[in-house]
Amino acid sequence: MIAYTLSVGDDELPGRSGSRAGRTAAQARRRRAIRAKHRVLAFILIGLTAATLFLLSSLWLMAGAQRLSYDLEKLHKTAVGLRDQSARYEDRIAQLESRDRLAAIAERLGMSDPRRFAVATVPPEEKPRGLAFLPSPDRWLH
Repeated sequence: MIAYTLSVGDDELPGRSGSRAGRTAAQARRRRAIRAKHRVLAFILIGLTAATLFLLSSLWLMAGAQRLSYDLEKLHKTAVGLRDQSARYEDRIAQLESRDRLAAIAERLGMSDPRRFAVATVPPEEKPRGLAFLPSPDRWLH
């Protein structure tokens, strides 16, 4: 048995040639084919966008971590410098507050240790009463 094929175009489909159903079916197939192409392109673009965003965000985070590392190292150097300077200032203060040095300065100025201490008492200050711009009522008659 020999099989023969007939090449039939869209216009010559059996049972649907020239009908509205045939035209709309062909148009729907074309639209589906175009949407399928667009869908593939959209998936590719979405994938590339997601990969790019992931790469950029990871680079941004690494750059931030590196910047923080540099800042930490700079602050560590500053802290060491301030600690050394503080130690030098404490040594200088201890030298200036030395009792022997203060005794030598007092002797040069002719000062001596007191033999008696004088105690002075100060009477408590009377608190004003009344309004700020008027005297208190008990002073109105004086």
